[in-house]
Amino acid sequence: MNAAMDALTNRASVLIVDDDAFNREGMHLYLTRHGFAVAEAGDEATALALARQQRFDIAVLDIAIPQHPNQRAHSTHSTGIRLAHHLKQHNPRIGIVLFSAYEDRGRDVLGLLEAGVRGLAYLLKGCPPDELLRAMHLVRQGGSFLDPEVINVHMAVRDWMAGWSAEERQTVEEAVQRMATLSKREQQIAMLLANSLTLEAIAARLGLSERTVENHIARMYNKLGLSNAPSHLRRANLLTKAWLTYSLTTGAALD
Repeated sequence: MNAAMDALTNRASVLIVDDDAFNREGMHLYLTRHGFAVAEAGDEATALALARQQRFDIAVLDIAIPQHPNQRAHSTHSTGIRLAHHLKQHNPRIGIVLFSAYEDRGRDVLGLLEAGVRGLAYLLKGCPPDELLRAMHLVRQGGSFLDPEVINVHMAVRDWMAGWSAEERQTVEEAVQRMATLSKREQQIAMLLANSLTLEAIAARLGLSERTVENHIARMYNKLGLSNAPSHLRRANLLTKAWLTYSLTTGAALD
């Protein structure tokens, strides 16, 4: 890990949820060696009980987990999707990394994004360990990532956009084309806004004044062409959709 990632993840608290004890223990050992404080659960009920006792920074979840101890998960189960939603409701700032051994859960994961869940990554089991660390780093910042090995990201985004008005879609697509013109600081703020943080929370996270954050946002609206968006379209919502579309389709992440 580079210095920035190391500083961000050191001693972060992580909840691992997987009904396979071998996978859990291996991940526990690996993450502990990288400085994380780790707790484990093998089912949804135990994970929820732990989350009520401790406020975790990150949760790493298998999608197919049993609801209760002493039950077995089936390949058709998507209990981890429901658990991710519950954890986000309880603690909106928690980062979620979802794992699946199957390549057919993209629709379920996209449903979380459509419901407004941010700080979410979706990976295929068996990915290299450093990919897990990068995903954890990203979701803790509030970013989202869908591994193209398990979901056709561009098709998923097209499906998502299909529910928008033609006017909204055109405005967002134009903003996405200009997203690379934002400075690194502006991209950080865009990502935090997309994760539903308030101006006060963003200022505190980045060590800036609220006025400075407001000025950055105003410049972002100008750069992305959102200052001239139709008045009935909320600029904050347009910026959120543009950043999410950009980050998912380009795999953009911040160091």
